[in-house]
Amino acid sequence: MTTKGPLLQVAVFCDSVIEAKDGVLSLIRIIDRIVVEASGPNAPEEMPAVPHQMTAVLSFKSGSARGRTQLRLVMEKPDTDSKEIWSSSMHAESPDRGQNFVFRFPAIFDLEGVYWFHVYVEDDVVTSMPLTLQYVRQASGTGPSKKA
Repeated sequence: MTTKGPLLQVAVFCDSVIEAKDGVLSLIRIIDRIVVEASGPNAPEEMPAVPHQMTAVLSFKSGSARGRTQLRLVMEKPDTDSKEIWSSSMHAESPDRGQNFVFRFPAIFDLEGVYWFHVYVEDDVVTSMPLTLQYVRQASGTGPSKKA
């Protein structure tokens, strides 16, 4: 794990981001769980694949790093399959200067459980963000009704 820089300041998922003219970010509804609900007599036993538009925010400070640095975000599914979903670079200037990355990406969640999103600076994981997908199934009207 890198301790010299760039240094990770923020790593979250949220519903939306407001960026003011001065570059200050406001993060709306920080999330770490998505609940998928299905109800009715034909509700599937297993969670169906669910598309979801994600918004991620990563914020770095340069620390003692200088020059261009590669960044990546890799999604690891509950079955441990991994896929790179974003990459970029940042230019490190001075210790207190940094860069915010706000990016939206479509994701398809096809398994219930914890998805890990690993943040890389060059080849080092600097943090991992969990996102839990929970499937709630309510099968109604499938059995005999009881009369009082």
